[in-house]
Amino acid sequence: MKNNISNPYRHLLYFILASVLFIAACNKDDDPEPDINEENEEFYEFMKDWYFWNDNIPNINPSSYEDIFEVLEAIRFRPLDRWSFITDWQEFLAYFQDSRFIGYGFGSSWDGSGKLRISFIHDAGDLYKNGVRRGWIVESINGTAISQGVNVNQLLGPNEEGISNTFVFRKPDNSTIEMTVAKKEIITNTVLHHEVLEVENIKIGYMVLQSFREPTEEELKNVFADFYAEGIDELILDMRYNGGGLTRIATQLASLIGGPALAGQPFAKTVYNANKEDQYNRTDNFLNLENSLGLTRLITIATRASASASEMVINGLTPYMDVYIVGNTTYGKPMGSNVFNYDNTWALAPITFKVRNASDEGDYFDGLPVDIPAPDDLTRNFGDPEESSLQTAIAFILTGSTKGAPVTEPLVRQPWEDMKGLRWESRSH
Repeated sequence: MKNNISNPYRHLLYFILASVLFIAACNKDDDPEPDINEENEEFYEFMKDWYFWNDNIPNINPSSYEDIFEVLEAIRFRPLDRWSFITDWQEFLAYFQDSRFIGYGFGSSWDGSGKLRISFIHDAGDLYKNGVRRGWIVESINGTAISQGVNVNQLLGPNEEGISNTFVFRKPDNSTIEMTVAKKEIITNTVLHHEVLEVENIKIGYMVLQSFREPTEEELKNVFADFYAEGIDELILDMRYNGGGLTRIATQLASLIGGPALAGQPFAKTVYNANKEDQYNRTDNFLNLENSLGLTRLITIATRASASASEMVINGLTPYMDVYIVGNTTYGKPMGSNVFNYDNTWALAPITFKVRNASDEGDYFDGLPVDIPAPDDLTRNFGDPEESSLQTAIAFILTGSTKGAPVTEPLVRQPWEDMKGLRWESRSH
């Protein structure tokens, strides 16, 4: 087996990500049954070359492990590396290139009273078409009552087309409804909501962005064309469930916010390990884009589920304007991954670099701190001016008040915290 590395997928970016390489395994005609020991050895050597924390990789015998998944867990740099993963290559391409996803297309969160609520829902799924909306309570799944501590992901079963589950939901009017729905492939929208709010003669653009994927580029063009035509005065960027995505899209979004005055200025710096820094360290600059706004400040809504590329936008704009975080401190993922195609079978996504802004600020492993605390009001839909986080953001625009309501978080793991790989990034079932 020979390790043949080339660069045919340089256009594809992932999470906070630079380039994609192709690692060809042995020719299947010559070796129809790949040698697991050789694969483990190859993967181990690859990680010693590319892994950001390669100086901390322990000396192991990779051949003593079952597969490359076990090798990854054996060498993972704990506790910082919570994100390196391996997933199916075709699933990876489908998700980031086409926004195709197998499942139901909804997120869920525990509220302050211990109820599991729909936190967001994509409009292409059958549950959405059946009327399910943000704020509905999940009472049971397949007859199992849902309470804090129940692993929802396990109850829903494998992410395969045709897997069926029976839900009982409690609606806002306190009535219940039962529906049995099968998982299927759906194309998910990444802009969950946008509108222009006019409050006391101030035009406020409001957008809920759930991820940064290839189709997000066109979605953002359409949204900012509306905002530009309306001549908005302020922007509330709601990324409360945004787990990250493509750096190219993060650069696009930051450029649309910052406007022509920032074009050519440094937005984000990527820093690799000593093996790769000379070739791969780089700075991404703001772009000069049509319908960019040229705002002088940004109000964001964030939670502990806001991570990676969403944090990159906040951190990258901070040297140039006042950026206020309403809601809660973000998750804390100042790192990024190159994604490597292993024999057209696996997408290898180890952490390969860290991200800093123009002022060399980064390393926010504990998250970007909240400026104006506000609870995530799961009982109200996006755009409802009475929803706590949006209401607090609007009040700040009108009065300058930074006094917000205290945030009470459930003392259990949120469902997305038990997800791995693409599911962790999407926050979706």
